[in-house]
This record gives sequence, C-alpha cells and structure tokens, in this order.
Amino acid sequence: MDRMLASSALWAMHPGFLAELLKSGSLDAMVPDSIRGLATAMAGGREAAKPADPIRDGSTIIIPVTGTLAPRGLYGSTYYDTLADRVREAAADSKVGAIILAVRSPGGYVWGCAEAGDAIYEAREAKPIVAVADPYCFSAAYWLATQCSAFYCTTSGEVGSVGVRSGHSDVSGFEQKIGMVTTLIASSPDKIAGHPYAPLTDEDRAEIQASVDESNVAFANAIARGRGMKASEVAGAHGSGKTFSAPKALANGAIDGIATLRDVVAKYNTSRSRLALMRRQAAVAEMAAAI
Repeated sequence: MDRMLASSALWAMHPGFLAELLKSGSLDAMVPDSIRGLATAMAGGREAAKPADPIRDGSTIIIPVTGTLAPRGLYGSTYYDTLADRVREAAADSKVGAIILAVRSPGGYVWGCAEAGDAIYEAREAKPIVAVADPYCFSAAYWLATQCSAFYCTTSGEVGSVGVRSGHSDVSGFEQKIGMVTTLIASSPDKIAGHPYAPLTDEDRAEIQASVDESNVAFANAIARGRGMKASEVAGAHGSGKTFSAPKALANGAIDGIATLRDVVAKYNTSRSRLALMRRQAAVAEMAAAI
C-alpha cells in the first residue's frame, strides 16, 4: 500500500481500523526495497485477499461483505465493483428470492462506495436485499447496508462510524534528519497541491476539507434515501462518527432489528416474509418521494 496515497485518500472507515492500516503502511514504506522483496519472495508473495464467494441457501443468496472495501486496483478484501456485479446478478436471477449481505467490515475507501450503494438500492426494486452486521458494520460498509431493504445487527454486534476523513503526511522533518531534500517540478502548482515534502498550506487544507465535506454530504444523502428519512435527520439517528451497540442502534431507529445471520436467513427464506418486506419498502419509497 502506498503510504502517501493512503494518508491523503478519502476514507469512510472506523478510525481504529484505519489507524492500524495506515500504521502498517507506514512501517512497510520504511523497509528498504531489497529487504521487502526478499521477505515477499520467502513468504510466497503477498496478494490482496480474494472476496469470499456467495452462498446459496434455498432461494436465498448470501453475499459476504468483509474486510477493507476498495475499488479494484487498490488493496482491499472486498472490491466495490465485484460486490455491485454480484448484487445485480442476484437481482436478475429469477431463482433467487432474497439477497442477504453478511457484513463484517470496518469500511474503506470512499472511491467506488456510492456506485456499489446505488446497485444495492436498485436491487430493491426486484427483490428484498437485507444487510446483517455480523458482528460489525462501520462507515463505508454502513453506507452500503443502509441502502438495503432492511438492516439488522447480530446480538453482540456494533454499527455506525458515519463520516469521512482524509489527511496529509509531512515528511519534510524526516528528510532533514537524514540529509535529504525532495524538489518537485510540475506544470502547475495544482499538480503538486498537498504534496508531502512540506507542511500543508492553508489553501490545500481548505481543498481537502471541501472534499471531505462533499463526500460526507453524499454519505448522509445516501442514508436518507435508503432509510426513508430527511438528510437533516440522519445525524440524530445514525450519529456523526460514533458507533452503537445493537440495542442502542435499534433504539435510535438506525437498524430494523437484532438478529443473527442465521436467524435472518431463515426469516427471509420464505415467500411470505419476502412479500411483507417488499410491501414495507414500497411504503418507505412513497414516503421518501413525498419528502
């Protein structure tokens, strides 16, 4: 993982998990290439984790959403485009009665999240698609889960961490200590805005803040659409960065119930339950349209 890219990217991820990810990336960047290459060869090479395959249970398909969420090309455990394709395929499959997203993710990159969320929301028109936090669903994963027809959390689970963050790494002090100076030459100052070889300027900080704010608005709007509420009500029910236990999330109205993945699969593996959910989501859609 590129340390500079990771620190400056737009993230929708639980802060604790992100801190460990960035720390790991920073330590990796300090290792000389020759040593890193030898270690990789001895370990058989490091590859991104392959997304788990969907599981069929009767007429229900269970799609795992695990680990760091990322667009293809960046290191992650679940790729947004792969998830979106799987959801679309299941929605179009007449043999599938319901789609269950089994979520165990701290979130991930903002890049690609909205598109995957749109695919999930659109699938609701064809059949029920239900998310289960098993046992945690944070930030970008929460964004996706709220686009489902219904959202549950397992008994001991936790959800939330709504919001977006970015950052900046200033390595100029480190370079001074080792007697190194990096000079950037570009066609325009905008081409090297926010570079890591000097302190962050006020102008560049404002640009980064504007990007964070824009993405956070999109996050809130997505939750409002998925949950049939006003964007102004999102923070009150879903928080603005905090995480919630299953009982607290249910009390806030952030989730639709407390149930294990097994319970949810059993519940929606019947035609009667699927019909009831589709009727309810149609009512939510009417309410959202009226707002």
